[in-house]
Order: sequence, then structure tokens, then C-alpha cells
Amino acid sequence: MDLPEKYREVIYLYYYEEMTTKEMAKILKMNENTIKSRLKRAKAILKEQLGGSL
Repeated sequence: MDLPEKYREVIYLYYYEEMTTKEMAKILKMNENTIKSRLKRAKAILKEQLGGSL
């Protein structure tokens, strides 16, 4: 829950709703590359917060 909303939503959609980046881009009305960048940054933030144990 410490993640900013823009990162939290892509993590949720990717892992819990099992959506592809293409599906997320369509739903969120964003470029697919933006979704991929946010997903990558969100994973990096989570990894750092969890002590690099991912």
C-alpha cells in the first residue's frame, strides 16, 4: 500500500487480474510502453522495500 497509485494499479492488474500489458493499456487509455515502464518501476520499488528479496 506504500506504492503510489499509478504503480499500485498496474501491479494489481498484472498479478491479481492477470491482464497483459496490452489489455491494461486499453483499459487505462495509456500507451503500452507507459504500462511496461510503470510495471518495471513498481517492481523495483517493491524489491527495494522488501529488502531485495524478490
